[in-house]
Formats: sequence, structure tokens, C-alpha cells
Amino acid sequence: MVWQEYESVEKSALWFLGQSGFYLKSGGVSVVIDPYLSDCVGEDSPLFTRTYPAPVSPYDLKADIYIVTHDHLDHLDPATIRAYSHKEETIFVAPRHAAKKLEILGINPQQIRIVDQGDGLAVSGIDIQGVFALGTDEGVLDTTGYRIRFENGKSVYHTSDTSFCDLLLRACPHADVLLPCINGKFGNLTAEQAVLLTQAVNPQYVVPHHYDVMELNGENPNVFRYFCVQSGMEERCRILKPLEMLEW
Repeated sequence: MVWQEYESVEKSALWFLGQSGFYLKSGGVSVVIDPYLSDCVGEDSPLFTRTYPAPVSPYDLKADIYIVTHDHLDHLDPATIRAYSHKEETIFVAPRHAAKKLEILGINPQQIRIVDQGDGLAVSGIDIQGVFALGTDEGVLDTTGYRIRFENGKSVYHTSDTSFCDLLLRACPHADVLLPCINGKFGNLTAEQAVLLTQAVNPQYVVPHHYDVMELNGENPNVFRYFCVQSGMEERCRILKPLEMLEW
């Protein structure tokens, strides 16, 4: 895969997988967050069929740490997890209810680490912090954002799905790279709200997600770019194509 040859110690990199999925790597340690590499949502609800094929097969995916932010099909994807070939080598991180779903899908409980909002975990030289997120429906009240900090100090904050509220701005951590949802549907942040969060986090780069895979649940990422420009953060905004890399 495109990230196999990346071995930098001083820097870190991430690759966009579409929807809310990202692959991160630094110092030889790899993390995948919310990979949605099937069309299970579309199979359940045809109006939400994928608009383009998954950029990588779950059979080809391998990571030291596999993070799930909450139990929605496009984040905790049963088809991707069933096809994932490295279940016994990978540490799975999830909030409490999502962790139970992972067990149902055949993940060994010994490989699962529960990290809820406010919790912390050190694993494989990486610091993982559970961050406040306001779940978008009653079935995912344990929704959790995550900040990942590598041994070299480089950090990423993935918001998960989240609604907007004042506490989100007050509880957000600083991170080098912010990954906010921007689709503004089904309770998620709008592009303008995501820029308010960007101002609060004050990252070096901001990479939007949750806008591209399902037409009825999408957004034009250039709307987010517009609000970044209006807020004086044009140089921080990076809109990535699937499998495009950002290094920092």
C-alpha cells in the first residue's frame, strides 16, 4: 500500500480513506481510524450507496492500532472488520458500547481497549486521549473523539461524528492536525461550525471529512475552505483526495 514505505521518525503522515477514515503512520507505528471500506450502508439503505469504490480493500489493510469512534455502520463497519486479516496482531480502541460490538464481530476481548471521553491510553509508544463528542443520536451516546500523539510529539485530533455545542469548543484539545466532520446533516457539524472548532483547536493543518462517500449525506468541501478563507486560515486547510498524503 501507499504507506508501506513511509518510515519517518521525525515527521508523521496520514492518508485519507474517504468518509471519516484515515490511516496514520509515524516512527514505524500505524493507526487506522474509522475505515469504511464496504458499501454496507448502501446495502441497507440504497439512497446511501457509495459514490465511488473503496480506495483500498480491507484485506490489504494492516495497522498496529485500529480506532473506532462509535457504532454507526460508516465508522464501525462490520464488513471491513470481518475482512480485516490482522485481528490477533492489532489493538482495537473504542468507547464502551462500540467495544461490545467489536466482540460480537469476533474481535478477541484481549485485543480491545476501552477509551471513553476523558480516558487515556498509552500503547505502542502512542498516547491516545478520549475527547468529548456530542453523539448525534440515542444509539451512540458513547461517541468519542480521539487525539493521537506519537512518540515524536506529533498529534492528530479526530472529532468523530459530533453535534455542535459550547462544550465541544471548551473541551477540545490542541493538536497539530484537526480532522473535523463537516457534512452538517444528521446532527453533524456544519462547515461553518467546523471552522469555529478549528479556531479553538488552533492546529497547523485542518483536514475535513464525512462529506464525500454518500451523496445524500455529503457536502462540498469547498464550502469549508470558504469559511477557512474568511477566518484567515486558508493556508491551514487541506482537502485530500482518497489515498492522498499529508505529512507534517
